[in-house]
Amino acid sequence: MHIPNLMEEMRAFEWAGFGLSESETYRLFVSMCKLQTSKGLKTVRLFGKILGTGADYYVVEATYAEPPEAPEGDAPDADAVAAEENGKGCNACVYFVANDAASAWTELPAVTPAQIVASRAVRKYFTGNLDADVRAFPPFPGSEKEYLRAQIARIVHTTTLCPAGKFALDEEEEVKETVNEVPEEEYVRKTPAEMLSPANWCHRYAGILAIGRCTNPPKPEEDEGEEGAAKATDEPEAETPPLVSAADDDWSLRLCASMGAGTSISVARSLKWPGAVNVATMKEDSFASLYVGYGHETLGAPFAPVAPPPLQGLPADLAEDDDTPLGTENAAVLKVKKEELEAAIVEEGGEE
Repeated sequence: MHIPNLMEEMRAFEWAGFGLSESETYRLFVSMCKLQTSKGLKTVRLFGKILGTGADYYVVEATYAEPPEAPEGDAPDADAVAAEENGKGCNACVYFVANDAASAWTELPAVTPAQIVASRAVRKYFTGNLDADVRAFPPFPGSEKEYLRAQIARIVHTTTLCPAGKFALDEEEEVKETVNEVPEEEYVRKTPAEMLSPANWCHRYAGILAIGRCTNPPKPEEDEGEEGAAKATDEPEAETPPLVSAADDDWSLRLCASMGAGTSISVARSLKWPGAVNVATMKEDSFASLYVGYGHETLGAPFAPVAPPPLQGLPADLAEDDDTPLGTENAAVLKVKKEELEAAIVEEGGEE
């Protein structure tokens, strides 16, 4: 979604009973226009709002017209799963956050597989401070800005929908990642009533694997002529490409009518991630996604944190050895003295 459509899409969310206030929308519109100009962004859309205990986060999803160079950091861990490059997978877009629409926007760092995996075992409320520590067990590899970025990635790849048939994958690619819009003459629009079926919605982005990536990392190259070269021991996970049907997910679907406009709005709310909503106006052939919530998924049961490892027990009591009998101690000494005496006798006999 581009900035000029922000006002119309916010009205669609408002009609659906899920949106921001009008004054809040106008402030965001102006702030996002300024952000796009200052950063040289190609596309900008409002991801939504993450609620926090001290302050909230407005979140903007964007792509650069010219992708910036990756910042230099510490050498990657050889045993860690490689992160996806900018523009791919979980790092396909960049995200900017601000505590207020009138304040400066801060770009969140690229997300790593380790952070996504760790975020699944953590359930912490956001504080509104990007530099706050994430105190939890297992330890999270980063501060609140990394935890926020990981949760955003999980929400985006799970709850962002689009009408089925609107897009198609690039068949020329070996790895199906590029999504192209279907030509108008080939696209058959669904009716608003048909959009009440989850089968007529599909996921806009690829699913995230258990390793924290959308695609399996490339296999390590084997050295020629070297026996016992490193080989992958685990079978790669089955990847979930973009545009997979949302029929198997939990969604609440309903129709809303905009008063005076003669337009029906199809609304799909995620039951797994409360606060995620998708709207589509099939008459105008437009759709959008928004999230307003605490950044947590529904577990279906009380959250049970991972138990810490057991405490190290006390060492066993030291056992005292029995004293060596005097006869045993003297036997070793007598043996040495006897050998010395015999050697002296032999030496004296040789001299005579």
